[in-house]
Amino acid sequence: MAETTATTIDTTGTNNVQYVYYHEGGVPGRRPVLTGKNAKPTFTELPRIDLGRLYSTELADRRALSSEIDAAFRDVGFFYATNHGVDKAVVDDMFSAMHRYFGLPLDVKMEAYSRQNRKFRGYEPLFSTKLDPTTRGDLKEGFLMGEDALDAEQCAPGSAIAAQQAEAAAHGSTARNQWPGHADAHFWRPAVYRYWAALRQLSARLLRVFALALGLPEDAFEAVTRFPITNIRALHYPPQTRDEDVGIGAHTDFVFFTLLCQQETAAPALEVLNQNGVWVPARPDRDAFVVNIGDFLKFLTGGYWQSTVHRVRNRTGEERYSIPFFYSPDEAGVVSVLERFREEGKEYEEFTAGEYFEKRLQIDRRTADGDDGGETGKMY
Repeated sequence: MAETTATTIDTTGTNNVQYVYYHEGGVPGRRPVLTGKNAKPTFTELPRIDLGRLYSTELADRRALSSEIDAAFRDVGFFYATNHGVDKAVVDDMFSAMHRYFGLPLDVKMEAYSRQNRKFRGYEPLFSTKLDPTTRGDLKEGFLMGEDALDAEQCAPGSAIAAQQAEAAAHGSTARNQWPGHADAHFWRPAVYRYWAALRQLSARLLRVFALALGLPEDAFEAVTRFPITNIRALHYPPQTRDEDVGIGAHTDFVFFTLLCQQETAAPALEVLNQNGVWVPARPDRDAFVVNIGDFLKFLTGGYWQSTVHRVRNRTGEERYSIPFFYSPDEAGVVSVLERFREEGKEYEEFTAGEYFEKRLQIDRRTADGDDGGETGKMY
């Protein structure tokens, strides 16, 4: 299950226990709703961190910033990133393009239907994904793009991407992304790539500070991010009119980290689950990115950093637009628990980011077809 809550009798048979159900790491999980004397100390709002020091030439400044980020990821798994350095015009242009794109006729958008793409890239109609099998599907439409060595916009001469592009072409690889071909949609690809370029640059800087936060050299992750897996999922959520609907079911992200920009609505739609099973609203702030870590960084840190469950319910009465940008290691990048988080004598798994993504993609295919796949065991 994903985001629904249910009442269950506990093992003593004397108390009613309410649970929140979700997907974490691709498998179903649940958390009891704790109140009163049973409640734990936990967050009730998301912290805000000024990223200005990200651009400082002084290592001491970047270390101080990394300490704040470490505390946010350890205690919450989310924070608002302000003063992030991304040009406001780039964000505004992307939102304008999204309004225009999602307003196109359905047949124009369906030219790039995601289910005809091996990586599920392209246009996602309403209800084409379903994280919570108890619902009729996720009440959203979207467009997904990602790393693609055959897209010229991702290739800079002499770069790792350029080398991978040449290798892909030599082996007859096919494009991973698909783009609408209709003349009325030709504005879309350039707009998406302007945003992608800005967020990719910010993400590379952030990862260096995340390394410092973990007591590593700043360049510790560069070897596994020469051609990182990067995705933009542009999303449009119509207002919900049915209580049982959900914009996207409760889940964790299966990436290094996510940078989310939300267009303003009068009320929040994104909600983050705290340790008491209480949903904490993440209010929209177009001038800030909501930053959260995903399953990869939780795994690398042995759970020291939290890959926090979240969901979207658009009960704002407004059209909601948001842009998550996902950043992960190279496909061949090995993910394994860092030495400082290992226990002596305990064996640890390791896997490549590509293997993990492919397994999650198979789950996405099954859930899109109405089959939860019977995933009850752990995933890596």
